[in-house]
Amino acid sequence: MKTRGETITEDAKHTLHKLRVLTHQSFSRADLSALIEPFTSRLEYYLKSVVFPTMSRRMGLNDLIDNLSSLGLAAPHVTSLHTLRQLYNKSKHDPDVDLTSQECIRSFEAAVVALRAITTLGITSIDAPQEPSFNTVVYVGFWDHYVGGETEVGLFLPSNHWMGTTPISTFHLHWTSWDHLKPALADHPRYSRGEEALSSTLWKSFSDEGDFLDAGVWEGDVRELLELLSTHNDESLEEAVIPFLARRNNLISVGIALVSAAVDTVRAIPTATEADLRDGISERAKTEYAAEVQTPHGQMILDSVINCVESIPHNERAAISGPAFRIYSKEEDGELDVPIKLAGTTLTWLVS
Repeated sequence: MKTRGETITEDAKHTLHKLRVLTHQSFSRADLSALIEPFTSRLEYYLKSVVFPTMSRRMGLNDLIDNLSSLGLAAPHVTSLHTLRQLYNKSKHDPDVDLTSQECIRSFEAAVVALRAITTLGITSIDAPQEPSFNTVVYVGFWDHYVGGETEVGLFLPSNHWMGTTPISTFHLHWTSWDHLKPALADHPRYSRGEEALSSTLWKSFSDEGDFLDAGVWEGDVRELLELLSTHNDESLEEAVIPFLARRNNLISVGIALVSAAVDTVRAIPTATEADLRDGISERAKTEYAAEVQTPHGQMILDSVINCVESIPHNERAAISGPAFRIYSKEEDGELDVPIKLAGTTLTWLVS
């Protein structure tokens, strides 16, 4: 099985191959961008989730690349990844500036060498096996509440329920955050917005509810989506809403935040003690995933998450992933106080 480091390196090589094949016929600037931008987005998430799993999610690609020097990556390789970052920025933000195929090819050739060099640094989370690729389809809805100056965000899984959805999380944003969040989502290769992405039936259901703002569909690692939204969550607004609507009182919201924090913490320190796991997961859930753990059900979920982690042998813990979602089966899963189970090294949340 390939390691995580080998997988991202292979992705870069595959993109490089596509760039070379592109030159076998006429092509547009958009054709180059369609290869450069998705890969560089994957690279940024790789650095955040694998190379630096416990750094702040607010850290941008420039600082992530700079921090590779602290791990022992040679300066020329750091420079190569910055060159790719600059190429991405030019592709995305300077549409009137030409891109040349040779510039793109040279940049990816150097990036492949740099990514291969990162795999030699002896970092446990990089050397761990690449987990199966679990994508999750999440419907994302936004509603404004003008009186409180709040934008409510709801995350939903597709469902056979008569509404067509199963809620899995909520966030409460100051209404001005939309100006920052909208472009971040619109530019993300995992997100599609609008009625066409959501389907006319679901779009109508969302838009008929309250002061509807927008909606879209995320398809990818749900942890990455939680990171994007958590940055904008406003705790003071959350405390002002009706208690049963508050994020801190929502079992699934807190649960998948704790699972996400556990994945980050365990990848960084696979040999952490139970006490260190408890402290690390609690802090990260609060600071990076906007989840209040110091509640009775928060502690109950944390206990279940730690029990799952502790059942993974130390030499396999760096391969941990999640959250993944699976339909709950009473026959298969029995009665559970917290609907979480371990599938291999994947933390799975069970939904009804």
